[in-house]
Amino acid sequence: MRAVASRSLEDLDPRVQARANAVLADASGRVDLLVYCTHRPVTEQARLYRKGRPFSEIQAKADELDTRYGRPGLAEVLISVGPQYGPRIVTHAGPGQSLHNYGLAFDAVPLEGGKPVWGTEADEDLALWRAFGDLVRQNDLEWAGDWESFTEFPHAQLRGADWRDLIRDARGDG
Repeated sequence: MRAVASRSLEDLDPRVQARANAVLADASGRVDLLVYCTHRPVTEQARLYRKGRPFSEIQAKADELDTRYGRPGLAEVLISVGPQYGPRIVTHAGPGQSLHNYGLAFDAVPLEGGKPVWGTEADEDLALWRAFGDLVRQNDLEWAGDWESFTEFPHAQLRGADWRDLIRDARGDG
């Protein structure tokens, strides 16, 4: 089992891999992109979920994974990764609840002068993110920059995919 997230497009589901390659090809000359996360193992998802949360929320998520989704192994992963310090919540997805866990999502960031552009406050930075979003949509992927809650500009995923349909299957445990 891999311990950290992959950056390789080869670790994506073939449908997403083809679309991600198309996004990168279409970006040429428009926006320079760096893919920094493709497949994410459930252990890494658990670490991300724990950041910025009190243990009571973590325990509640573990209970949900066990009882609602029938995945006591995922609940154990969430508890066993131990404390993850950070001042803010970075994801609402616990282990098995992210399409990254199934190779159905990737994260990318636009580059300006070879450096990642994480901000969206400056008009020119937001324009780079919007260009990425356009490319994602043009290649039949869903862009999390369009989400109304918990907007996530770097995130692109297979349109119509839902982790709820996948979580009971152990394929996302890697």
